Amino acid sequence: MNRSQLEQCIREGIPIAAQMAFRVCSLSQSGITVIGGGEQNHNVHGSAFAGSLYAIGTLSAWGLVQSRLPKGAVLVMARGEIDYRQPVIGDIVAHCNIDRETFDSFLDDLQQRGRARLKALSIIGSDGSVAAEFSGLLHARLRQAAAGRD
Repeated sequence: MNRSQLEQCIREGIPIAAQMAFRVCSLSQSGITVIGGGEQNHNVHGSAFAGSLYAIGTLSAWGLVQSRLPKGAVLVMARGEIDYRQPVIGDIVAHCNIDRETFDSFLDDLQQRGRARLKALSIIGSDGSVAAEFSGLLHARLRQAAAGRD
């Protein structure tokens, strides 16, 4: 899946993403950068709303993993938490990177067992420093394996 396909997938599957001015800025096999822009993501103090920071952090981790999944796989965020360190003024930019070995092991587990899980960390920056860290646990399963259990 390329950058524009992923962005379309997210905007269609998660309609609030469009309202958040969500965009995928870059996408590679091991990394993604996403952005949420506009006043709709700001609170009464003029900084980014905590919920928007959480959502953009979630979408960066989920989006990166989703972009690498084989056809017939579904992905959910099983757990997520965020550590807010400082206010974000302006656009919300999140980066998520997963090393190749970890990603390959996750995809191997998915193919062999029909399910797999992966921890991902997204960094949200502001003025050259870390403003927030989102940590998520993602679960994937192959639809074929899921159909046999339901």
